Amino acid sequence: MNNIHIKHSRIVGAVLAVAVVMLASVPNLKAQSFDFERLQKQSATYTVILDIKVEYTFGSDVNEREERVLGTIVRDDGLIVFDGGFLSEANPFMPTGGLTFRSTPRRIKVTTLDHKEYSAEYVGVDSYTGFGFTQITGADRKFTPVKFVKPTRFEVGSWVASLVLLPEFVDPPLGSDIAMISAIIATPEKFPLTVGFSPLEFGAVLYDGRLNPVGLLGQLEDPTGHSSEMMGEYQQMSIPMLGIITADRLESLIASPPRHGQVARSWLGITMQALTTDIAEFLKTGTPGGIIVNEVVPGSPADAGGLQVGDIIRSVDGQPVEVDREDKLSAFQRQVAGLVVGSKASLQVLRPAGEALDTLRLEVTMAAAPMAASDAADYEYKPYELTVRNLVFSDFVDFNVEQNSLHGVVVTAMQPGGLADISGLAPGDVIQRVNDKTVGSVEEFTRVMAELDSGHRGEVILLVWRFGQTIFVNVRAE
Repeated sequence: MNNIHIKHSRIVGAVLAVAVVMLASVPNLKAQSFDFERLQKQSATYTVILDIKVEYTFGSDVNEREERVLGTIVRDDGLIVFDGGFLSEANPFMPTGGLTFRSTPRRIKVTTLDHKEYSAEYVGVDSYTGFGFTQITGADRKFTPVKFVKPTRFEVGSWVASLVLLPEFVDPPLGSDIAMISAIIATPEKFPLTVGFSPLEFGAVLYDGRLNPVGLLGQLEDPTGHSSEMMGEYQQMSIPMLGIITADRLESLIASPPRHGQVARSWLGITMQALTTDIAEFLKTGTPGGIIVNEVVPGSPADAGGLQVGDIIRSVDGQPVEVDREDKLSAFQRQVAGLVVGSKASLQVLRPAGEALDTLRLEVTMAAAPMAASDAADYEYKPYELTVRNLVFSDFVDFNVEQNSLHGVVVTAMQPGGLADISGLAPGDVIQRVNDKTVGSVEEFTRVMAELDSGHRGEVILLVWRFGQTIFVNVRAE
């Protein structure tokens, strides 16, 4: 979930301040016309409370915490959407020497408003909206889901309502809230902006004046955080711009929710910048708008398709790329991410050739984006009290080595004082061999350690890659 960059906070703060004054002085009390009692009854069939036990891990530091959030049933098979920001795989902690911040749901309990309880399995988090998904398990019934409607238009000055999860020690568990649509954002995407809601209500169902569910409370994506397709983005502290994630955007997510451990979105494998008016004039492209390729990842779809540093992408499958400002980059990235993995995309490209520009058409076969470190397969080996995971693309970037030139499993967590810790292993180490057995994946490491468990472990010698150096670490199992 992205936040608007801090440099915009003064502008956003000013807008919000003006809007708050407007709210305080508006003589029209249409907001008071919401039938909140009917809203509570209407939403009771699909509104649930989630109690999620989450394990937070960073290096050897492991903590557990209970998160309590409001959820909404969106399919009759018990699929639930909720605020998944605390589980988001697009978190601000990049792998540092193999260290990865990881938030893992260990248990999810679903409680309906009529006090029925169910267990649920974690499904995943959408990296663009920050919405999480979980699936009720073991239920022998069909559920009544929310049915979103698609308003023909949203109007500035109209009101929307939501339900609010109250603290656990009060009864009833839900309250109501209202906000006003203060603007219809056009760039970087169409977004009905609201003023009056709190970030704590993120993911709540929003209702229009007729109590029609029109979407979920979400946040305008920060386009300045997407200048790198390779590395993702860092979050910035600022005032969030909250508004309506509309029904049409939710349809595809509900039909095919993101799944933890699976990458469904495509990527090109480039870093990029916008073709602004100044750069267009300098390069004599005729008109602004396009994507300038700054770097091409070796082995990526862009590399295989023949893209080069300095190329200018002007269209994708005949659709013009109208990116003439940095704040429009996210529109292009979302366009690429939405292409079907395995499909072929036709790119119109301008390529500098001396003082001229050649026009080329390149065909790129889309591939799945690299898996995030926080989503990579891992394995906890309890006798040594350590956790390892598979190497991912960002590790090669972080370690400054060529992709796939390093093999092994990355140590991500250790219990202080455990065997792995006192033996000299460190988070970020890449275990390449256990005794005489080479390990290149979590599966191989799991198998080798199982073989050791079946016999006499004694002293185990690990061959470890540590920031360009190879060392041996002796682990005495007894």
